[in-house]
Amino acid sequence: RSAINIETLHNFKIEELIEIRNSTENNRQRLILTTVIMRYLNYSNKEIMTLTGLCQATIVSYVKKWNAVGFDTLKECRGGSLGKLSPDIIENLIYTVKNISPIDKGFVANTWTCALLALYIEREFGVKVTEEAIRLRLIENNISYKRAQPMPTKFDKAQQEAFKKNTKPTIYFRIFI
Repeated sequence: RSAINIETLHNFKIEELIEIRNSTENNRQRLILTTVIMRYLNYSNKEIMTLTGLCQATIVSYVKKWNAVGFDTLKECRGGSLGKLSPDIIENLIYTVKNISPIDKGFVANTWTCALLALYIEREFGVKVTEEAIRLRLIENNISYKRAQPMPTKFDKAQQEAFKKNTKPTIYFRIFI
């Protein structure tokens, strides 16, 4: 199968494209420009795949788009909605998790959970957010989060026994039945 070639650089010089590629912060734009430059310099699909980590279909797609529309290929055309959490809300969320107890904000719990943080954001900012969105923001900001696990109660013996009956011990780990 013959490789698809770059038909025109659309009034750019190869040196200009290399300079643009080296100065861009966007990974997608950098990959598109790298593919276009390498194809223009007669690299094979296999070589481009090895150096960029892209699949052949993506390489062909990038080259076809470049031939069709040129520099406009670099524009973000992906859909999706804007995030509900602004940087101010995320900053407040991180500060709250690190420095403020849920009790200080009028909650009954002693530790923050994602559900509690979602409720806090809804109260403070009027924005409904899912627990998963909260969890992802915590991870992005290097805050580890462990999901709540069922624990036996310390006081009531009957509840402790009921908890134990739901597990079957094995040599290495517990199996919940």
